[in-house]
Amino acid sequence: MESEDVIRGRRSIRAYTTEPVADDLVRDILDQARWAPSSQNTQPWRVWVLTGDALERFKAAFKVAVAREEAETPDLAWSPPEDWPAAFPARVAENLERRTRALEASDEDPGPAASLARMADCFGAPVLLVVGFDGALAPAAAYDVGSFVQTMCLAAHDRGLGTCQCATLTGYPGLLRDLLPGAHGTRLVVAVTLGWPDREAPINIYRRPRAPLEELVGWVS
Repeated sequence: MESEDVIRGRRSIRAYTTEPVADDLVRDILDQARWAPSSQNTQPWRVWVLTGDALERFKAAFKVAVAREEAETPDLAWSPPEDWPAAFPARVAENLERRTRALEASDEDPGPAASLARMADCFGAPVLLVVGFDGALAPAAAYDVGSFVQTMCLAAHDRGLGTCQCATLTGYPGLLRDLLPGAHGTRLVVAVTLGWPDREAPINIYRRPRAPLEELVGWVS
């Protein structure tokens, strides 16, 4: 693809086919993503690829934590939405309205509990990529991990695959650290679903809004 097509065409995919993703293809995507920029070339990211039984164990453990209403303790926490300037909740609300209409078009429950249940099942994706960094480099390394994750998602889209970045799936980092070898001492940032998009699903094709450039950019000369 042309670079503009890759950038504009990438989107969060929330419905996947059952077709598996070859290990070599995942490796190829990660091999490209490791060329993302990082502060002083530290390359602080660490990735765990969950498939098969390991992915099923994670999903089961996550669902138990949700069912027990355990409090989330993410390594990188968001500020409460009520503290956000007005523009940000407005953007969230607009996107949620469009997403709700897309789910209703598929006769799916658009409510929060049903949406969380679909995420807990990784939207049916056969691969989950958990991304973090060495805790000694916090918090600055979180910026570098963002560059890595975006590069990874663009590389996946270029190959016809879909991704969805799900910070919620790292909401119980202790659970993940118990499942992932070598994860103790790391800060887990985000989990990214990976698979072949269901291109007929309305949730994957609704028009997602973007703020106008004038709202985001200041010119100084």
